[in-house]
Amino acid sequence: MTATKNYISSSQIHEHRNRLRKERARRRRIATCRFLVIFGTATAVFWWITLPQWVLESSEQINITGNELLSEQEIRSLIPLEYPQPILTLSGQDLAEQLTEKTPLRDITVTKKMLPPSVTIKVEEDPPVAMAYGPVVNENGQVTIGHLGFINADGIFIEKGMYENLQENPDKIPPLKMIGTPNLYLLYWEELYRLLINSPVAIEEIDWQNPNNIILTTDLGKVHLGAYTSRITEQLEVLARIIPITQQIRREDIVYIDLINPNQPFIKERPKPQEGSN
Repeated sequence: MTATKNYISSSQIHEHRNRLRKERARRRRIATCRFLVIFGTATAVFWWITLPQWVLESSEQINITGNELLSEQEIRSLIPLEYPQPILTLSGQDLAEQLTEKTPLRDITVTKKMLPPSVTIKVEEDPPVAMAYGPVVNENGQVTIGHLGFINADGIFIEKGMYENLQENPDKIPPLKMIGTPNLYLLYWEELYRLLINSPVAIEEIDWQNPNNIILTTDLGKVHLGAYTSRITEQLEVLARIIPITQQIRREDIVYIDLINPNQPFIKERPKPQEGSN
């Protein structure tokens, strides 16, 4: 059998090359048009969202509701935004999460309004449960015990300047006082506070200046606990059980109650004056 050869003429080759050139040119035109459309759309969107009617120019366009102890100015100063801020690109969820990390606030709801552009932040405050006192250096260079701030139920320390409106709400000032360096006790605070509020003995003050001997000021008198251990629950239970015993002793005669070993509670009394002494 004889093989048949197909010959391609030069005109056919030239025509094929022309078709390829036209196809490449068409593809370039499509790519260019696509780029121009995307670029034009992006430019238009950017121009649109940065128009004055869609932009927050300052924090004054942010309304705060639900706050009582924290001032509006204090909350605004902690909002992590740079101005001007396009309102359409503002994430309410991110803003709420960042505020929660920086402030004693919870259940934050962010609502955006387009015309006129504004943001409303509805908050619920997490009130302080204790006043924190600790070592401070006064103007004479002396170390004294001063007011450092506040503590909430979760063991979060809040700077004292945060609650600007607290003095206007004296009923909101927590009666419990904590004395010591915060980083020594905050780790245990959540558990300790839960035990304290469930204790039948009212506790006014916790002195943590010496971590090896924590001292409570209670309705029964001073109570020495020693270092903070897992026996704290047992110690507070024993304190409740010895209430009848302490009622048989005058309050002013009790120097302190020793619960360092809860199995052997001890009440230190003031020496009774000897009869006939002046």
